[in-house]
Amino acid sequence: MKKVSLLLLSACTYFSFPALAQNEIDALRFGQLSSGATALSLGMAGSGGAMGGDFSALSLNPAGIGIYRSSELTFTPALCLNKTNTTYLNKTTADNRSNINVSNFGLVFTNSAKGKEYKYRKWKSFSIGVGYNRLADFYQNVQYSGYNNLSSIAELFSASALYYGVGLNVAPPWGFLGYEGYLLGTDYLSIVPYQDGLIQSKSFETRGGIGEYNLSLGGNYQEKILLGLSVGIQDFSYERYSRYSEDDVSGNKDNNFEYLDYFENYVSRGMGVNVKLGAVYVVNEMLRLGFAFHTTTWSSIKDTSTYSLQSNTENYKSDIGEPNPDPETYVDPQALYQFAYGLRTPWRSIVSATVMLGKYGMINADYEIVGYNKMRHKMRDFPSYADAVNNAIQSSFTLGHVARIGVEGRLNKLMGRVGFAYHSSPFKDATTFGGSRMDMSIGAGMRFGSFFIDAGYMYSFYKVSEYAYPALISGVPTGIADMKSNNNLIALTIGVKI
Repeated sequence: MKKVSLLLLSACTYFSFPALAQNEIDALRFGQLSSGATALSLGMAGSGGAMGGDFSALSLNPAGIGIYRSSELTFTPALCLNKTNTTYLNKTTADNRSNINVSNFGLVFTNSAKGKEYKYRKWKSFSIGVGYNRLADFYQNVQYSGYNNLSSIAELFSASALYYGVGLNVAPPWGFLGYEGYLLGTDYLSIVPYQDGLIQSKSFETRGGIGEYNLSLGGNYQEKILLGLSVGIQDFSYERYSRYSEDDVSGNKDNNFEYLDYFENYVSRGMGVNVKLGAVYVVNEMLRLGFAFHTTTWSSIKDTSTYSLQSNTENYKSDIGEPNPDPETYVDPQALYQFAYGLRTPWRSIVSATVMLGKYGMINADYEIVGYNKMRHKMRDFPSYADAVNNAIQSSFTLGHVARIGVEGRLNKLMGRVGFAYHSSPFKDATTFGGSRMDMSIGAGMRFGSFFIDAGYMYSFYKVSEYAYPALISGVPTGIADMKSNNNLIALTIGVKI
């Protein structure tokens, strides 16, 4: 059998590749956002579209900047604790991950009318806000395993080899890895005897997040209409390090398969820009109504991936007459796959209402619509593949709906907060893939003259499912892993009014 010598690849090789690179799930990753960046917002489950007066709310409704009567500086560190229970082929496994990050920093400059000027000036205040809000976290550890005698990932390698060949110009290079790892025969068909029974295992570690650098402008017109405009520059970062394994559990030492380990390292980074428009109408001293629209975020993303494989095929090399009969094979093409593309994340439309309870507190409610089915990839060199991914986005996703409510109670200089939010699944087939999320939160705050401090805690629960490996062959059953994640987010905001 003619083989490609890996010894010739002494340095990293760069490839321009088609298709197997991006899919609709990559678009969704950067299209879903979390709730709350400051501790105040976190304690109210991210609600605050008509509330204003909080820097986190500027990423929700920039008109909230019209509430400010003095300049303000805020800083928010946060601790995130994630635990994921995954069920795969009737077996459940748990793993957890924690990280500390900066959730928010912001500075608002306010020019407000005072004294006689207040009476005669129609625009009561103008404000400029600059800062940062963290909109999503990707820190997670996941592992799962189960018994399968219906399929193997080698069927995926075979399908790739039969369709794309066994060269290195496709990412992931599944055909190349399967063929060079002696998991495929000369006819490119799998030799893995999955009918004898396999233990399939997968583990991956993810990290990164979405942060938004925000410039907001707004004003207050006669204490009746608050208007705001915000330009957001989003910073995307996602890293995933994964290992997939299959082990023969038949006890048969003559079936030419002992195990395989497939490794994939994936890094995605990019920048994007969006515009937010917002308005708040002050009906009376008790009621405020808000509306905001977020354009899509026009983004430029660059992905980098590497792949490798290790296998033990027992006596297979001897059977086919290979000079080196060692059953162990390690395939590391040392090829760095890079791919640049454009991405448009979902638009958002938000309506809000705040009921002011005087000195006793307030209640805020938001309803948000998210256009997940309007996300789009743009790939200049592969337009036909971009069309295929965009069609998959339209057929896989639907409009998302988010409902948030937050309550703040006040006693002198002490505030207590509770909140709840529900995020509907972005998937049309929510029964299979899950994707809905619930957030429950509590918080507290204290005011000491110009200095203030807030603490917030939010518990999030969501379930999402994935194929352990893609099912490229019709009729080949692939196990689905159900992942139930519990996120605990704790934030502390320290601020001062200037």
